[in-house]
Amino acid sequence: MNDEHSGGGPPDHARERDGDAGLRIEHETLLEAVRTIVSTLDLETVLERLLYLTHRFLGFEYCTILLIDRDKQRLRVAARYGYPPSMVQEIELAVGKGVTGRVAETGEALIVPDVSREERYLVGLIGAKSELVVPLVFRGKVVGVFDVQSPKLDAFSERDRDFLSALASVASVAIINARNHANAIRAKEEAASRRRLERELDLGRTIQERLLPDADPEVPGYEITGMNLPTQTISGDFFDYLELPDRHLGVAVADVSGKGVPAALLAASLQGTLRSHVENIYSIAAIIARANTSLCRSTEPENFATLFYGVLDPEGPLTYVNAGHNPPLLMRATGEVERLMEGGTVVGTFEGITYVEGRTHIEPNDYLIIYTDGLTDAMHGDEPFGEARIIETASRTRGAPARVMASVLITEADSFAGPGTASDDMTVVVVRRLGPEG
Repeated sequence: MNDEHSGGGPPDHARERDGDAGLRIEHETLLEAVRTIVSTLDLETVLERLLYLTHRFLGFEYCTILLIDRDKQRLRVAARYGYPPSMVQEIELAVGKGVTGRVAETGEALIVPDVSREERYLVGLIGAKSELVVPLVFRGKVVGVFDVQSPKLDAFSERDRDFLSALASVASVAIINARNHANAIRAKEEAASRRRLERELDLGRTIQERLLPDADPEVPGYEITGMNLPTQTISGDFFDYLELPDRHLGVAVADVSGKGVPAALLAASLQGTLRSHVENIYSIAAIIARANTSLCRSTEPENFATLFYGVLDPEGPLTYVNAGHNPPLLMRATGEVERLMEGGTVVGTFEGITYVEGRTHIEPNDYLIIYTDGLTDAMHGDEPFGEARIIETASRTRGAPARVMASVLITEADSFAGPGTASDDMTVVVVRRLGPEG
C-alpha cells in the first residue's frame, strides 16, 4: 500500500518500512505510542494521537478506532482519521457483525485483500478495496478494534498486521488507563454531587420542619390536628395555626409548586407573608390578596401556591378563602359532605386578583378535612387515591379523635400507593367539633 494512496500518497516514513530503516521506524512509532500513554489520560487525545501515528508512520489514509459498549455488546466509533465526519460518526455495529464485529468477537486480526469478495464486509468507505482489522485487547479481553481501509487491492501485508497489532496492544493500555481515569473523575463528581444534594435535602427538610407547628392548638370544644408525611424529595407543603384576638384561630394549609429547597423557601416566604398580614388586616379576602401581590412581586409566574386559609370562631362561623386549593371537606354528623370552594385562583401568578370569602358553621360532631393534593394524587398504577376514597375513609373513621382520622387518611393513601413510594408530600389537617358528650 505504498505509493498509490489517495491524497498524494503515503508519507516518506511509510515508504521506508523495508529493512533496517523500516524496523527503526516501527521502533520509533511504538516508543512514541508509549509516550502518548504517559503524557495524557484524556481518552479523546489518546485516540487521536494513535490514529495520527498510524497515518504518519504507516501511511494508512483511513483509520478508525471502535470501542465496545459492554452493556449493549455493540461497537461504536470512538475516533477516526481521513473519513468525512458524516461518513462514520453514526456507525454502530453489533459485535459479531461485519469484519470489524467478527474481529471484536474472536479477538483475531483479519486482512481482507479484496472487500468485494468478502461476504462479511460492510461498506464504510466508498471506494474501499481492502481492509485490515486488528483487535484492541487488554488482559485477554477485547475492548475494541483498530480498522484501516485502502482504495488499493491487497494493500495490507502480514507485516502491517503484526505491527498494527503491536500498536493496538499499546493503544489498549492507553484506552483502559484513560477510561479508568475518566471513571475515577466521574465517580468523584458524582460523590460531590450526592453530597451537595444531601446538603440541599437537609437544608430543605430543616426549612420545611420549621414551617410546621410544634403542637396542636387548644380551642375549647374542638380537636384540631395536622400531619405531614414527607417524601424523599422536599416539597412546599405546610400547615400553620395563627392565634388571633377573641380566641379566634387562623388555620392555613398550602402547597407550593416545585420541589427541593426553592419550594421550601417559597413556602417559608408565603408563611411569613401570611403571618405579617394577619397581624394588621382583619378581612380574610384582603389578607389573601396582599399575600398574592407579595408573592407575584417576589417570584416568577411559574412559582405559585394553592392556599386554604380559614378563621375559626369557636362560638360562631368558620370564615375562609380557598385560593385554588383542593376543596376541604366538611363532613356533617349526618354523613353529608360539603366542599369549601369559595375564594379564587392560586396565589403568586396574577396580580390584582380579588378573592371572595366563604362562610360556614362547624356543628357538633362535624369534621373538617383540609388536605393537599399529595393525598388525592397518590397513585396505584394509573389510579389515583382520589377524593372519593378520602370521603369513604373518613366516613369509616367518624367518631374517632381528630388525630386518629388524620393518621388513618395518610396511612391509607400511603398504603394505596405503596408505602414510601408517593411522589408528593401528604398533608392533612382535621378539625373536629366535639359533641355535647365531649
